[in-house]
Formats: sequence, structure tokens, C-alpha cells
Amino acid sequence: MRLRVLGILGTLLLAIVAILSAMLLQSVSRDATAEIQLNRISALNRFVQLATHADLNSDMSLLQLEVDTYSDLYGEGLLINLGPQQLVSGSIDPQDPEVADTVRNAELNLGLVQIPPIDPFSDATALLSQPFGNSAQVLGSVTMQVNLETARVNVLEKSSLLWLIVLSIGAGLLLLADRLTFWVLRPVHRLNDAVNDIAQHQAPVLLEEQGPPELRQLSRSLSKMAQTMAESLKQQQELIAETSHQLRNPVAALRLRVDLLKMRMGDQADPAGVHAVENELHRVETLLDGVMRLASAEHRLAEQNAGESLPDSAAHGQQIDVGQMLAEEVERQSEAARHLGNQLVLDASATSEPNAMAWCNGFDLQQMLAELLENAFKYAPGSKIVLGLRLSPSTVSIQIQDHGTGMSAAELANAGERFWRAEQVRESPGTGLGLAIVDRLARANAGELTLESAQGEGLKATISLPRHANESEVPDES
Repeated sequence: MRLRVLGILGTLLLAIVAILSAMLLQSVSRDATAEIQLNRISALNRFVQLATHADLNSDMSLLQLEVDTYSDLYGEGLLINLGPQQLVSGSIDPQDPEVADTVRNAELNLGLVQIPPIDPFSDATALLSQPFGNSAQVLGSVTMQVNLETARVNVLEKSSLLWLIVLSIGAGLLLLADRLTFWVLRPVHRLNDAVNDIAQHQAPVLLEEQGPPELRQLSRSLSKMAQTMAESLKQQQELIAETSHQLRNPVAALRLRVDLLKMRMGDQADPAGVHAVENELHRVETLLDGVMRLASAEHRLAEQNAGESLPDSAAHGQQIDVGQMLAEEVERQSEAARHLGNQLVLDASATSEPNAMAWCNGFDLQQMLAELLENAFKYAPGSKIVLGLRLSPSTVSIQIQDHGTGMSAAELANAGERFWRAEQVRESPGTGLGLAIVDRLARANAGELTLESAQGEGLKATISLPRHANESEVPDES
């Protein structure tokens, strides 16, 4: 935007400079033309007087000496016609058509006393002529070929100086326009960056008040809006977390009452009804537990986005041996996998990578693995589930591949949404929060969750985390 504004202002200034230059050039040319015209007409009138008093029968040597002296001094030609005699000095050529026309006009008592405006880039000469005689007839004429070279040099010098002054003023105005544009647009860019920062981090931004009063007021309003929005989001998160936490107590009390009711009723209790109540209580407990985990994950993500938690900082992150954690998770979950008919396998790549160190919160990573494995057990029963590991110079990627029915492209696009479940599994137990929790926790640790699947070929979930490079892997810059 700044370049566009400066481009428009620069074009306007260039047009103004061009117009002023043309006007100044014309003014200088007119002044120089008027000055040399006045001087040459005075000289022309002098020679008219000398020629008028000359005797046709006398020696013209004195008059010839005068015109020769003038031509030598000023480098200009003179042509005096006095009856049948003609005196010539300098470079003027009587046979030149233009000179001949001027002489004929003078014989008709039509003098030429006007010099055209001086063009500093032309090399043409100018002619002046003045007839003389009595009231009855024209006795002769004086024609002067004016040399304009010195006047052109003066006009060019003065014009160059004026152009330099005008260009300097234009450059100063352009610099002033640049400073004014910067002063006006800098707060606009800061506002744009602040809006993007708010959209990305959802954290309040305190803007420095700069620029015109209107933009300062806008900065204050945006800062106030950002603060209000951040407080609202924080209150929403706290409300969800506190509500979930508070609901656990009445749910626990309900479960206790159901257990007491079963004990009191003994054989009179309806097994199907009690089982249905227990299932609903379990569903509510699972849902509350998932909401609590999701609220915690989103809180962590909000902190990370606001810059309060950095995964590559020793104060907020840990160096995790991912291969070791995968091995421990497989050992921990193997019994549950066998019970559900799944085969849990640790790929050889996970144990063959000695430097699979990542920046991540250890509890978060364990929770992400547990959620993904629970999903695989639930939606790919009886299948083989493979845990693998891939390294790149900057990331450590954990891959969990099941061999269930997989997901379509449309389902993959919605898989990370809260409470979303695929159509074919909505009747099975679940909350639709597992992948959302993993996604938030991965992003809270500067990582990413990606899902890949082809219908009928299973789902591959990949958690990419920032890699911690060992000192031996850092290239020697010396």
C-alpha cells in the first residue's frame, strides 16, 4: 500500500515538476530573447544612422571598417544596402534565400525587428532588418544576422540551475510524502499484524498509539476489543472445565445411589434397567472425562499460541526419547489389545533410531498415544495395529497404522472436530473427542496431527513433533 501511495504521489510530483520546468524554461527564454533583441535593435539603429548619413559618392571605407569591427567583436554578420552599393561583413551570405527575402522585404519598407524565442537546443541564427530613407522612398536597408549561441548557453545554464532546484524541491516533497505515508500507514500495518496475531493466538494485544488521531483511537478500540475477546474465551474455557468438574460430583453420587439401590433391592432389582442406568452413567462419566481432557488440551494450546509455553524451551518442554516411550506404550497396551483381539506391533524402525529425541511434554505424548490406540482398538477390532517412527532433520513423526475400514476424504476433513463421529460408528460407545484432544495437544507442543486413509485400507495417524538434535548432529560451521 505504501508503494502504491508513493507511486501516485510520485507521478503527481513528476507532472508538477515537468510543468514548472516548462514554464520556467519559457520564462528564461523570453527574458533572454527580450534582452538580446533590445541590444541588437540598438546596434541595428546605429548602423541605420551611419548608413543614412553616408554619402553615396564618398568613400565607404569608414562604414566598412565599422561593420567589420562589429562582426569581429560579436561574431555576427551585417549586410548594408545603400543604393547600388552593398557592404558585407561577417558570415552573412547575401545569396542565402532567407537573407534575400529579408532584404527584399526591407526594400518594401517592411522591417524585421522580432527575434523568435531562444531554443537552447537549436543552432539556427536570427535575422533583423531595418530600412531607411526619406518620406518618399526607401534608400537602403541594414540586415543583421544575430548569433544566438551565447544566449543559448546562458538560457541552458539558467534552465539547468532551475531544473536542479525544481528537482531538489520535488525530491524533498517526495521524501516528505514518504515520511507522511510511513507515519499514516505504519499504524495500519501494526493494526493488520495485531488482527492476524489475535486471530492466530487468541490473546490480547496492547497496541502502541501512533499516527493520526483517528488511527490512535482505532488502536485503543482494537486493544480493548482484543482484551474483551481474550477474557471471554478464558471465561468460556473456565466455564467448561468447572462445569465438567462440578458435574462429576453429582454423577459420582448417582453411581453410589445406584450401587446402594442394587444392594437394597437384591434379587428384586431389574437387571436390564440397572444395566441401562449404569451404561448411561458410564457414558456421562466418559463424556465428562473427555471434556475435561479437551478443555485442558485447548488451554495448553491457548498458552502455547500466546507464547506462554514453548516446546523447545527447557522451562516448558522435555526432551523425550520417543522410541523408548513407544516401546513402553506397546508393553502397557498389549494386554488390552489381546483382550480385544488386536495385534499390537512395534515396527523395527522405532527401535533402530537411536537419536529419536523430540521436544514434547511427556504426559501429553502419553495421552496422545493412548487416545489414538483407544480409537484403533475401538474402530478397527481384530486388526493389526503397527506403531512406527520416522525421522527428518527437524521433526520426529510417530505413525499409528490400523487395518480397519478406514475413512473417506470427507470424513477425514471433519475427524478433528469436537463431538464429530462417522455415520457408521455413531451407535458404538464414544464421545467424538479423542482426535480433537490429540490435535490440540499436538499443536500445543508445536506439532501436528495428520490423518491418512483409503476406504477399506485402515487409518494412519501421524504425530509430528519438533526434533531435538544431538550435539553430534549439529554441523560444524568452522
